Formats: sequence, C-alpha cells, structure tokens
Amino acid sequence: MKKCIHFLSRLKLTIVIIGSFSFINALAQSQDKSYLKLSDPGSKGQVTDFVPDSKFGPVVTLSNLSEALKKPLQYKSARFNNSGLTDFPEQIFLFPNLEELDISQNAISVLPSKLNELKKLKELHVNKNRLTSFGAEISSCATLEVLQIQNNPLKNITEEIGNMTTLKELTIGEIARNCELPAGLWGLINLTKLKITNAFLTEIPASVSGLKQLEELCLSNNLIAMVPEEIYTLKNVTYINLGYNKIKSVSSSIKALENLDYLGVYYNPLSSFPEEISSLKKLSFLSCWKTGISAKELENIRKKMPHTKVQDTETDIH
Repeated sequence: MKKCIHFLSRLKLTIVIIGSFSFINALAQSQDKSYLKLSDPGSKGQVTDFVPDSKFGPVVTLSNLSEALKKPLQYKSARFNNSGLTDFPEQIFLFPNLEELDISQNAISVLPSKLNELKKLKELHVNKNRLTSFGAEISSCATLEVLQIQNNPLKNITEEIGNMTTLKELTIGEIARNCELPAGLWGLINLTKLKITNAFLTEIPASVSGLKQLEELCLSNNLIAMVPEEIYTLKNVTYINLGYNKIKSVSSSIKALENLDYLGVYYNPLSSFPEEISSLKKLSFLSCWKTGISAKELENIRKKMPHTKVQDTETDIH
C-alpha cells in the first residue's frame, strides 16, 4: 500500500513538473515575436508569414515597423520589398545602424539624396523598381559592398560609379536601350561579382583586366561579338556566363583560366572550341546549347574532359 501511495505521489509530481515546463515554454514563445511577421501591427499578434533573420540579425518590415521603432538601434536589416511602395520609405532613416536594405519589387522612381546618411549600409537591393537614373544618391554611399539595381528603366548611370571602391558585388540589367554604361564601372577594382545582363552591351572593354579580384562574371543576354584577350588575365575567375550574345570564337588563351569552374557560351554562333579548353582541369560545367559546335566535337570534349559536364540541352542552362 505504501509503495502504491509513493508511486502515485511521484507520478503527480512528474505531471506538475511537465505542466510547468510546458507553461514556461508557451510563455516564452508568446513573448518572443521577433521571428513573426504580423499582417497588421495592431492585429493582436495574428501570424501570417515567417520572416527569418538576415545574416545581419532581426529584420524590420512594414509589418513590424511600429514595434521595431521602439528599439531602432537593434535593427541592422530592413526589407520593404514587394510592399506596393511608390515612394522611398522615410522611416528607414530612423534606423541608423542598417547594414542591409531591400526595397526591391516596388514602384519607386526616385531615391532620396540623403541615402548616404545611412553610414553603415553595406547592401542595397533596389531591383524591379522604376528608377530612371543612377546618380549621386547611390554613388555617394561610401560603405556599400553589394548593390543590386537590376530591372529598372535606367536612362542614365553616373560616371561617379567608378568612385564606389568598396563595392564587391554589382548587378545591373534590364535597362533602357539608350542607356550607356560608364567607363568607370570597369574600374571597380574590388569587385568579386559582376553581373550585367540585358544591357545592350556590345563589347567588353580592355579595362576589364583591372578587375583582379573578380570571381564571377555574368554578361549574358547582350550584343557582345568578341571576347577580349584581357578576360583571360582574370586568374581568380571561377564562373563566366556569356550566353545569348553574338560571340563567334573563344581564344586559346582560355587555358590561362586555371580556376574556371563554369563556362556558359550557350546561344552564340560558335563553330568550335580551341584545343586548349581541355587543359581546364577545374571546369565542371560547359554550357553550350544552341551553338554551331558539332556533336562530334562535343563528344571528343567529353572524352578528353571526363570531369566536365558538357551541357548541350536547353534545360541544362545555368
């Protein structure tokens, strides 16, 4: 009888402990809302979507803006993308420690001249908006490392872009036909990634050789007819995409790109590859769909380069 009473007492204590832990856990979750996106700041905590923290930490959005403004110094990331904005959100300047700002997929046509007041801003994403100019408001941001301004009807890009020496990644594309890319763009010597697509680019200037830190180069969907010898001096490049251009030949100098992992030349009027391409021991992917290269030559390449996937179908395009 005593054993039965002792067992029941231990069982009751276990239930109480478990119940206490469950209550404490539920209470902690109810108080920590930093990972939740609310449909309305005043909606009594109704959860709609999960918003993960960025690599910079907690993210401020339009949905949690009121709450975030209570502790503005804690936020280093702001994502107002796809929010139906027609004007730049001035509340952004209330977060002086921002390092990342994403306002992509809106209808913003003008950026504020005081953008450089965000003294710690490292990443700026303004893809898919209605910007027609790239001027001092962006080029004066002295701490930017990543800039994405793709899919804007740009008509003018300031030559001052060449002063943005902190840039490591730059994406430009889908611009207006009459927009000229300034020479200064090719002088951004600290770039590791450069993507210029659908920009009506007709040539790659010799000054590309100055981009010694470059690791990824994407110039697809342009009007480039020739690959300059200077490209083959970029020893750190692992990825080159020249798909959808007018390129007819690749130089034997390609053998110098010893670190090249991906080469995309699909949809170009190429008739053959130089024999030296087989010396690229690190080349994992060769995308050459819709070229004039014969099936026999491609088969020979496969035999000589068993470590390389020769992609000659549309579904294989990277």
